[in-house]
Amino acid sequence: MTRFLAVLAGLLLTLGVALVLPWAAVPTFALAVAGWRWRVSAVGAVLVALAVLAFTDTGALVAGAIGLVATTYLLNTATVSAPVGVVPTTVPSVAGALVFTVAAGAATLLPAGLSWIPIIAPITVILLYAMIVRGLVGERSGD
Repeated sequence: MTRFLAVLAGLLLTLGVALVLPWAAVPTFALAVAGWRWRVSAVGAVLVALAVLAFTDTGALVAGAIGLVATTYLLNTATVSAPVGVVPTTVPSVAGALVFTVAAGAATLLPAGLSWIPIIAPITVILLYAMIVRGLVGERSGD
């Protein structure tokens, strides 16, 4: 099943790149196919897709969709040769990818003229990190 999802995600990544910049689909497809065997090529396919997004200056919806497909592709290609029982598409991994994609899309809706955003962003990141670490430490100390 993991190999099927890796192949499907690679083809969807190639299709997404082809819709944005058709000539860039050829190297993306070649790297995606090679990525099913060598993980470094999978990273190369995703980097080509990211370069296409940066070069063409697409909208947030297209970038979010290609980013989700790239995440799925990397998760599944990284575990194709993993031991039996390793499942890359768990509820936390899928939920995390979806939540961060929606958060990034919502961030694009904020007005660009808010001058206080650069000040509050690092504080928010530190607070979120502290909450995550506190939750992990709390779970492990209870054992």
